[in-house]
Amino acid sequence: MPTRQLLVYTFGPGAGFEGQLVGALERIEIGGAIRVLDALFVTREPQTGDLNAVSLEGGTSGGMIGRLVDFRLDAAARAEASERALSGPQAEIVQAVAPMIEPGGAIAAVLVEHAWANTLDEAVRRMGGAETANTLVEASRLVDAAEPILKAAEHPAAG
Repeated sequence: MPTRQLLVYTFGPGAGFEGQLVGALERIEIGGAIRVLDALFVTREPQTGDLNAVSLEGGTSGGMIGRLVDFRLDAAARAEASERALSGPQAEIVQAVAPMIEPGGAIAAVLVEHAWANTLDEAVRRMGGAETANTLVEASRLVDAAEPILKAAEHPAAG
């Protein structure tokens, strides 16, 4: 069962970066159901078009949050983080997305792990079951997601 999900967000010029992303990352990890494994934030200064980037690879939640706050509020920390991102493992990604970002715009990529899914999958396997469907849907009720349920029911787990 895949338990990792990549989320990518783009922001046009004039987007407000006032801590909402940091707060959201903190909130999604509360309780341990979802873990942030890695994140990358790349932006261009509105006035100069200078590239800034922060790679949160390999950090723990607390470390990630602290680095994002420093990146947002401290020009020296932003320059240092950008230098690390442009010379580190994610440098190729930063260079590839840089031309696509307008001054004042940004891109954020977040890799999360659905820890709850591992727990549920383990319990199902211990009971002799198997996953037959795993899909992201925009439904808010099962009746709105009937098609994948019916397809999964056509192929029950082997007993």
